[in-house]
Amino acid sequence: MNFKHIRLSAAIVALVYIAIQSFQSYVFGQFTAPASVAEELQQGNHPLHLVRSSLMLAAMFGLLYVRYVICSLAAVSNRFWATLAFICYFVFFMLEVLLRSTELFYTQLHLPKALAANANDLPRIADKLQTFQLIQSALYFPLILAATGSYIILFFMFSPAKQKINWLFKFVMGVDILRSVWRLSSDYFGVQWLQGNLYDEMYLPLVFITFGSLCIWLLTLKDERL
Repeated sequence: MNFKHIRLSAAIVALVYIAIQSFQSYVFGQFTAPASVAEELQQGNHPLHLVRSSLMLAAMFGLLYVRYVICSLAAVSNRFWATLAFICYFVFFMLEVLLRSTELFYTQLHLPKALAANANDLPRIADKLQTFQLIQSALYFPLILAATGSYIILFFMFSPAKQKINWLFKFVMGVDILRSVWRLSSDYFGVQWLQGNLYDEMYLPLVFITFGSLCIWLLTLKDERL
């Protein structure tokens, strides 16, 4: 089977995702940390943040397509493990879409509108926002675990013995695995030396490195040697 066209389209989607993440970083840089719940709601309802959230929600569907292409390539050698890797990533995708949809339509659109209609309702609205944030944090645990399962499976599915460019793919999956372990360890297992601002500072550079490398891999891979 010739995967040339779907590999090309997946590479383009990967580049678009880099652009979206760059825009998100730009938007975050335009605002200072909110000093109150009212200011946080106001910032979330700002047009820049609404565009950012909409693009990131759309980007989840693009990432699912990229993962579908990768798992389709992996299925040439082992359909079972490739399917399992895709199922793991689909769990990640569904949780991300649910959380990002709730963030956009509920916390960024509905709650600010409710506050504008009745400023005295701030305590109740603040409680709803904080409840969502707690639920969001809790759901990110299975979300990250599901994605990590997909990364681990795919790490072993592309052999450098068949194509040396697969080392690049292994590098990408290895970085994603380490990034997930870092996030789980710092946010949920309380490893203090991994906490702080370093993860946030490295986030965008790692997006460039991993998705840029993934794009190169998709464009360089030889279908006949899968």
